[in-house]
Amino acid sequence: VEPMVKKGLMARTEQIRVEREQTDLHGQLTLAGETIKKTQAAITEAQLQVNELGLQLQQEALSDLTQALADLSVVDETIRGATDKVARTDIRSPVDGIVNTLDVNTLGAFVQPGAVVAGIVPTSETLLVEARVSPRDVAFIQPNQEALIKVTAYDFSIFGGIEGKVSNITADSLVDQKTGEPYYQVRVATEKSTLTRNGKTYSIIPGMICSVDIKTGRKTILNYLLKPINKARQEAMSER
Repeated sequence: VEPMVKKGLMARTEQIRVEREQTDLHGQLTLAGETIKKTQAAITEAQLQVNELGLQLQQEALSDLTQALADLSVVDETIRGATDKVARTDIRSPVDGIVNTLDVNTLGAFVQPGAVVAGIVPTSETLLVEARVSPRDVAFIQPNQEALIKVTAYDFSIFGGIEGKVSNITADSLVDQKTGEPYYQVRVATEKSTLTRNGKTYSIIPGMICSVDIKTGRKTILNYLLKPINKARQEAMSER
């Protein structure tokens, strides 16, 4: 601008006006640059705040989820405990049958774990008979030996008996609490629990008394006739 004034191409007043405008423009540019920097800084700060807010929200959401899961676990455990208590109020037999003995009959009584509450006799087709065998005879009895069960409530000569097999023999002898006599308990299993006569079925219910004939072996008539002779011979030889 100054060379133009010297050459007379621009008046001094015009020069002053132009220079003033240039100064104003420089000031505006400087201010605009500072404003841009501040704006960029504000944008960066805002972005950081957004990121921090997002992370905070995620952490809060994760914390809420963790707490909710913990509360759900507590509620679930409470429900399980309550369900177990309700289930324990009902005593269920593992098999269908008839109550033979009731060991606990007091209202509100406490039952120890593993204690016997009741004796159940199964009503299935299989009948289990418990018999007592003298210690002098138990040596001749083995599992799977055939047996004939006679129910005293039904005349054997009329109704017959039930065939079965020895299923179990106690390892040690037991003692009768009343008589003090020792015995071995033998269990005989059958494939049916009824007697039939003239097309009519007669049920065998728990508590019925039975006698059991266990087949320990087979002998011919000659064996029975020779038994006294053989016994006498053995005794004579032992005396010599």
